Amino acid sequence: MYLQKSISRIGVVFVLGLMLVVPTEAWAMKYMSMKDAIKHFIPPGSKPFKVQKTIPAAKLEEIKARFNLRATADFKEKISKGPYTFFIARDPAGNPTAYIVILEQYWRTCHHKYAIGITPDGKIKEVVVTDLNCPYAYPINRKSFLKQFKGKHVPPGKKPGAEVGKDVDAVSGATASSDATAIVARRALALYGLFFSQQR
Repeated sequence: MYLQKSISRIGVVFVLGLMLVVPTEAWAMKYMSMKDAIKHFIPPGSKPFKVQKTIPAAKLEEIKARFNLRATADFKEKISKGPYTFFIARDPAGNPTAYIVILEQYWRTCHHKYAIGITPDGKIKEVVVTDLNCPYAYPINRKSFLKQFKGKHVPPGKKPGAEVGKDVDAVSGATASSDATAIVARRALALYGLFFSQQR
């Protein structure tokens, strides 16, 4: 009996030790595939068209300041010149029916990847998690958390929403990843506003 308990304890210690030494990338977990995420946002009868956009250097600092996208000790540079990959869904007449942008966010050693759908009038339709490599971040994939971003937009002349502690509640135990998701939502709105809001 004593031997069995000792072996069990050794096994637990071994597993815990392995969890500490395995690199973060080994925890990478796929959710919705990127292909399925893009399809998820395309209305019936529309077709997606892939485009890449780059922020003009003269606009970069302005965008960072307006959308609260500056780098911090925990969050690496949150917005760069790009290029950024968008998928624009268009109906048979060529009118845009949805915008989908693929964005990544890093904090410390963690990596998050998302697909964000935006309606033609500039509102977030949904934020979809496609990849996480931090075991503590998994709770942010809950519908109760992600649904908070639906409808977020940028009112004329005002700051965007989607900020933890203001109009978004963080997930307990995944506060930093909640903040990372809010940053991605604001980045998506910033990019949409810069590249597409005048084309509606």
